[in-house]
Amino acid sequence: MKIGLGLPTSFPSDQGQLVMEWARRADAAGFSSLSLLDRLVYDNFDPLITLTAAAAVTERIRLMTAILLVPLHSAGILAKETASLDALSNGRLTLGVGVGNRKDDFLVAGTTHGDRGRRFDDQLAMMKRIWAGEDAGDGVGPVGPAPVQAGGPPLIFGGRSERALQRIAKWGQGYVTGSVSDVPGARATFDIAERVWREAGRAGKPLFVGSLTCAIGEAEAQATADAGQRYYSYQGGRPANAPGQPGSSPAANAATTPSTAAAILEKLKECEAAGMDEVFVRPAGVTNPDQVDRLAEAVL
Repeated sequence: MKIGLGLPTSFPSDQGQLVMEWARRADAAGFSSLSLLDRLVYDNFDPLITLTAAAAVTERIRLMTAILLVPLHSAGILAKETASLDALSNGRLTLGVGVGNRKDDFLVAGTTHGDRGRRFDDQLAMMKRIWAGEDAGDGVGPVGPAPVQAGGPPLIFGGRSERALQRIAKWGQGYVTGSVSDVPGARATFDIAERVWREAGRAGKPLFVGSLTCAIGEAEAQATADAGQRYYSYQGGRPANAPGQPGSSPAANAATTPSTAAAILEKLKECEAAGMDEVFVRPAGVTNPDQVDRLAEAVL
């Protein structure tokens, strides 16, 4: 099982250089991939711009969105941006994609929420055409640049409904779960994805990617738990619960956030036993780049 690194959900705006330092250390340490989430109404950096900056200071580590909310974007512009990033990184981009759910993001993006699933399907078709060098539509011709990876960056899909998982078999290479706090639940969802994959006649099996919220150190685990609470608080400021931890307080979440090498390794072994191909360790609320080295020592 590969071990990737999730960037913190947000960095202080006056310390943007920390992003590049995290990327450099992750690349040197041997993590398989560097991942970043996508939100609009949140204090995170834009994922594609951030991963482009990371690409400039790294050589081998893969770059992944986990996940990019495609319906918030223009399909044509997004296809060009991602093909550009794929080319600039020499084919190191993987796109984790999904429809998104938070209505405030759609409001600020100036797009509609209720039809996001249908639009997502149309966008995927258009992006695939553009990446293949075909007519983008209505006779406008092709849109460059061509991605380094033939057919475009690999697509892995988030979501839990069967309709969402059917997109994996049609368009993608795998499934990414937002949290591995509930490993059996994540495995049950992947089983549906695998069944749909087989029914579609796809060879092999889809990739199974997870994300483990954790940090080395008690204070760092508390900061990570606090970041999770902030991230899942939305829609009028009403607190929402992180996946797999319904009703939990920040203190309780911190107590269940793995904070030692032994606890993190135990959880990773559970993920591997469940059949995951790659798991990101994600210290969501920690910006000190020393955390990269501490995690690398613990899990690589």
